[in-house]
Amino acid sequence: MILKVAKLGVKVLRSRSQDVDPRALSRGDYESFLADLEDTMREYEGTGIAAPQVFTPLRAFLYEVHPEKRKRRENEIPLTALFNASYEGVGAALETDSEGCLSVPFLWGGVVPRFETIRVRALDRSGKAVDFEASGYHARVLQHEIDHLDGLVYLDRMPDMRSLAYTVNFG
Repeated sequence: MILKVAKLGVKVLRSRSQDVDPRALSRGDYESFLADLEDTMREYEGTGIAAPQVFTPLRAFLYEVHPEKRKRRENEIPLTALFNASYEGVGAALETDSEGCLSVPFLWGGVVPRFETIRVRALDRSGKAVDFEASGYHARVLQHEIDHLDGLVYLDRMPDMRSLAYTVNFG
């Protein structure tokens, strides 16, 4: 089922989401929600989608990385669900790139700095702890989605709004 996407200005997008009980994951309690989240992500052609973006204040998100869509030489990451995720930068290296968001429609941030490499700690869809490093575009996608769990959007990461642009011609 395709869910309604929350747009900037809705409280759930600006609040820290609630942790998910690992026991509920091991029981499969969120599988139906993940299926709906996937349907929604695919409908809107997103690379990822976080639970707060569909009015659900839980620390959960789905994402995938298809390097050919971004013309990058990186590993493909299949559809992945993470829960209770957090990240920290590995080193101080930042890279800037452009970002968009399903919850900030019609806008594109041209200069959004992110850590080049991050360490992620989370639970997988079965409730098992995962701890891994990600770099490049994979790291950017993860930072974007985990930020949603903390009540942030990519606009909050932009040091200068002059690179912000419309994605459609309204004229």
